[in-house]
Formats: sequence, structure tokens, C-alpha cells
Amino acid sequence: MKIKKIYNSKIQIIPDINIDNSKTIGLLENIHCYRNFFKKIRKTEKTIGIESQYMTTYEILISKENVFFYLGFPEQLKDNVTTELNICWRNATFKNIKTRIPVLGETKELELAEHYFLSLKTDLRGQFPLSHLLETQNILREKESVLIRLEMIPVSPTWYREIEEHIKNFNKGRVANKTALDIKEIGIKSVSFLLEIAYTGIDFINDLITDEKIEHEYINNNRYAKLLRNGLSRDTQQKSKYNAYKTKIFITVNSNRADMIFRNVLKSFNSMAGDNSFILKDRSNYKNILCSKELAQIMQMPTRYYQKTYKINNIDNREIEVPKQLLAGNIPIGDAQHKGLIKTTYWPNDKNILALPKIIVGPMGAGKSEYTKIFAVNSAQKGDSVIVFDYIKNCELSGEIAKHTDAIVIDLSKQENLFALAYPEIKVPEDNWGKLRVANMLARQVEYLIDSLSDEQLSPRMSRYLDAASKVTFIHEGAKVADVIDILTNWKIRNEFIRKAKYSGIFKEDDIEIVDLDNLHDRDKDGRIVGTKESKIEGILDRVNILMKDIYLRTMSKAEINYSHNFVDWMDQGKTVLIQLPEHTFTNKQIKDTIVTYFMSRIWLAALQRKNYDKVCHVLIDEIFQVPTASALITGIITEARKFGVDFYFTIHYLKQFRKLHDAIRSAGASYMLLAGTEKENLKNLEEEIKPFTIEEGLNMKPFHSLNIINYGNQYAKFITALPKPL
Repeated sequence: MKIKKIYNSKIQIIPDINIDNSKTIGLLENIHCYRNFFKKIRKTEKTIGIESQYMTTYEILISKENVFFYLGFPEQLKDNVTTELNICWRNATFKNIKTRIPVLGETKELELAEHYFLSLKTDLRGQFPLSHLLETQNILREKESVLIRLEMIPVSPTWYREIEEHIKNFNKGRVANKTALDIKEIGIKSVSFLLEIAYTGIDFINDLITDEKIEHEYINNNRYAKLLRNGLSRDTQQKSKYNAYKTKIFITVNSNRADMIFRNVLKSFNSMAGDNSFILKDRSNYKNILCSKELAQIMQMPTRYYQKTYKINNIDNREIEVPKQLLAGNIPIGDAQHKGLIKTTYWPNDKNILALPKIIVGPMGAGKSEYTKIFAVNSAQKGDSVIVFDYIKNCELSGEIAKHTDAIVIDLSKQENLFALAYPEIKVPEDNWGKLRVANMLARQVEYLIDSLSDEQLSPRMSRYLDAASKVTFIHEGAKVADVIDILTNWKIRNEFIRKAKYSGIFKEDDIEIVDLDNLHDRDKDGRIVGTKESKIEGILDRVNILMKDIYLRTMSKAEINYSHNFVDWMDQGKTVLIQLPEHTFTNKQIKDTIVTYFMSRIWLAALQRKNYDKVCHVLIDEIFQVPTASALITGIITEARKFGVDFYFTIHYLKQFRKLHDAIRSAGASYMLLAGTEKENLKNLEEEIKPFTIEEGLNMKPFHSLNIINYGNQYAKFITALPKPL
């Protein structure tokens, strides 16, 4: 018969920033696996062996640069221990360790100062002794280290009987000695025994001659006087309620200043001093027995404050398991880490989910532009259409995207790229009702366009004249915005379009559009038309003057329609279209707003004409607040955009810059990427949405990381990722 060796596993525990120690007692209770003699016997065909009792180890390695935590356990208990660890420290990472921790330096042991039935002080609301041990890091020098190793062997669950017996004896005034060979205690008890015999004889004689009682003095051990006077602590009284381990605590110090560091470690552990405390020994032969609660106090992981204060190998972001729906795709969100594994996360490929709006929030230098480039390039490679509005600086973003895609570049600073102000994607139907429907739709877009030329909206009366002119214009194929302006300003052209409108049968003499346009005629006393009543449309004329003063808009108003520039075709073909308005050229904000509004109108109208929405069209726009009319246009359509396969992708510094648009984006099921460095105000605005993350966690992200709130189909995933590597 021989003793059989048990093979151990060891893991490193890497605490997460929000670690919770409330279940540490449960861990120690549930991995307690005591085996009686018969359960330790192992038989084979040739031999009979006895296994040693299972031993669990816990180690803290402290150096000037780092703090590491390790748990060792028998291979046979691996499944049980792993399960309990995931319950105890749910978001921590557990890393298998193959190599042994080198034990360098001088080793001493901690020993309980009194009998183990007396408990140490425990309060899991406090981080002692760990908080004191971590302070040791501040006194360590280069290449110095402290290794604290606990070896825990489970004792029989019936141990409570012994403890309860000691408590009964204590209540009778008898305190159990730590060891039966305590010379001082033996002497005191011997003298007390002799005195007891003598006092008994004296009392017998005294009772024969008098009724008065004699007071006797005894020799007491002052060591327990206070304890006997105050009684046992709650910790001691409850110690037997827990499982227990025979525990050895080794302290190894690698330093020329070992004595000072040993004293510091002892002082740290004695922050647990209660009915019992620790003493330091070169070698201990005493059987320390600690219950699960006492060990749980020692085995706490450092919480957020200590992880931030000291150099600790930790997970400094809350790690959350990412849904499997976001672990496959074509367009990356970033790399998420969970329990030591790094997984790339993606936007869902489902076109109905991918077409939901996205907001990327962060300050300058946070990575917005680089991530937008990655998003655009991967979307294009997937086969989707990508349309980028770039009016920031010298259009560097779209220039970078062009390097990685076969893009159609529309640089509006060049005359040859100035489109006619028209809507060539819209085909005018053959039937009258179809023509009127198209004209009605385009009238709304023209109103957005003209409105963008001023900070104030048109009055209802002027809006009515503009609507009438637009409708009689766009019942015709090949009509342009310039035709609408001509109808309003030139009585001869207006009269001709009125005649055509009535002749077509689409409009009648008494239709409001015909009546309104006729009212614009200025007539002489004989009723002949001699001009236009400009006072009725002065707000429109003011806007037209702005349009005609700008060489870019004037050129666009006069340009011929190029039917090859068709957003319907570009969307269906998965083309990348880069619309560039260099900031040094388009310095007038209203002109920029007008041009962006015009293109946004065309894009939306094109989306409505598509027959197949398999390819999502991603519309990327930065600093939408710079183009308020375009923003108002998007506000009115964004809740419908998903149905037509249009994904609006916004980058912005502050959510408040969206103004009214943000409410519309939210109601459309938006996803957010909040980049490191984002303002506190943004996080407060989304305080409910980012839960379980906190505002503080959002403020403390590593550079080039993002806190993501991703809609993956009527549910949201919240997690932190490192941004994808630059292209």
C-alpha cells in the first residue's frame, strides 16, 4: 500500500473592474471536499493506494510592477471549482497556468496566536487584510517581491462539535489552550490545583467553627482576562456554522529588507485581529484551522478603488459576453474581450437590422474618422452601396475611402461635377394620376431645397405658391428646379405652364394650383398680363437671389440633366459614391446646406424607387448640425428608412448637436458607439441605455475603445470593444 500523488491544476484569477466579493464564502463552502479514509482508497488490479486529502492553494504575488492572484486545486475538482469560480467572480478571467511560481527569498509562516476555536475578525464589507497587503507594493523596490501562499486542506464537517465544546468550556471559565505543552499554563494550573486542595481544607475547618465565608485568591492567566470579561465575539460564536480548512500560510519575501517587509505583512494580516490574531514563525508546527468565512476575508479580490490605486493585473473594463448574432458578419464593430478570449464583433448581416441608424460619438482624435473609413470600406466590400457626404476640411476622409474602393467621386468644387438641380431618378408615369403623384412628391423636395437658403421657413402663403409652381412643373419629364423658379418669376413661362397643365387634363381651371398661379399675374386695367406680383412671393425671390448669387448653385440650376448620374442604379449596383464639398471652397453654410439637402432628397427619392432592397445603402454624414435643413429632411424620413434599405450613419461630437433629430433617430432603433473620451454629457444623456455600464466606466475607457449599444433585432447588446486596427 502506498500514498498516491494527486495532480493539481492552477489558474490565474484576473479581476474585473466591477468585481463583487459577496459570494466568496459560497466558493469556499462549495469546493470543500472532505473525504474519509475509505473514500481515499484507490484500487487497481495490482495495487491498493491511499490518496492524500485534497488540498487547495491560494497565492498572491506582489511586486513593484504588478499583483497577481492564483488558485490551485486537484485535477479531480476542476469542473466543480471552475463552475464555482464563474458563480463567485462572474466577469473575472480565469487563465490556466502551466508553470510553477518561483519561490525566491526567505520564507516564514503565520500562525494563530490562540486556539483555533477563537475566530479572527471578519467583515466582507471591508477589504482587509488585502488593502493593507497591497500597500506593501508602495515600499517594494525593483526586483523585490512578496509571495503569500495559503494551503487549505478540508477538515471533517463534524469539526463543529469540537468548537461547540470549547465554547461551552469557555462559558464555564475554562479557555482551551493552543497547545497542551504550554509551560506557563501548566504551572498556573498546577498551582491553582494545589491551592484548590488547600482552600478546600481551610473551608472545612472554617465551617466547623463559624458561619462566615472566607474569600480566597486564585492565580489567574491574565492572557484571557479581557476575553472572559467581554465574552466571545459574534465571529467566534458563528465559526462552527461554516466548513473549515486546516490552513498553512507561508510568506516568502525576496528582498534585502526582508525583516521590515515581514513585519509589514504581519501587521496587514493582523487587521483581522479579533478574539484571535496572527504571529510570525520561522516554522509552524501548530494546526491552524480557519473557517470558510475567515478564508473568504483573506481571499477577496481587489475592488475598483484598489485596482485604480495600485498596479494590478486586471480587466479594467466591464466584460460582457457578446450575443452570438454579433460574432459573425462583414462589417466589424471591434474586438471584445471576455474571460481571456478576444472575439471580433460585427454589425448584423440581416439587412433589416443593418439598415437601422447608427451614431458614432466621440471627440477629435478618438478614432471616428478611421472607424468610419473601416465601416465604409467593409460595407463596400460586402457589396452594399455607400454614400458619403464629406464637407469637413479638405475631404480627407472620402479621399482615404477612395483609396480602398472603386468609388464614384463627385467633387463639387469642379465645374464638370455640378449636377443639374433635377431629379432624374424619378420617371414620370404615363397616366395623369401617376404624374400628379410624382409632382406632389417632388414639390415637397423643392420646398426643402428653397427653405434651406434661409434661416427662416417660408410663410404658408408663399409655400402655397411654390407648391403650385412645382406641381405644374414636375408633371413633365425632364423638368428641373430652374423651371419652378421661371414659372414664379416670368409671367410668360408661367402662363405657358398653366396652359399645358389644363390642356393635359391633370389640372382643372378651378384647381387651387391654377388659381394661385393665375393670382401671381400682374394685369393692366384692361386685364392684360404685364408682369408678376412680386410682393406675393418676395420670400421666395429673396432665396432665389441667394441661389443665383452663388456660382455653384447658379451653374447647377442651368446645367443639363445627366441621366447617367442615377442614385437608383448606384444603390442597386452597390456603388460607393463620395460627395465632396471642400470646406475652403464652400464657406457659406447656407449654400452647403442647400447642396446637401438637394442630394439627400435625391437619395431618398431614389430609395423609394428601388424594387430590390437586398443591398443596404449606407448614407454616412459627419456633423449633421452643419446642415440644418438636411437634418430636418432626415428627421421626417428616418423612421421609414429601414423599410427602403437605407442606413443613416452619423458621426458627431455631442448628442445635443442633433437637436430634434435625435428623438427621431432614437425612435428608429438607433445603435450607438461611444468612443473613449466622449463627454460626460453624452453619457448622461444615455444613462439608461448604457446600463449595466456606468457613466464613470464610460469616462474611463482606454484610448481607441468604444462603449457600444447595438440593436440586433428588437434587443440591445451593451459591451466594450477595442476599435478595429486601421486599414
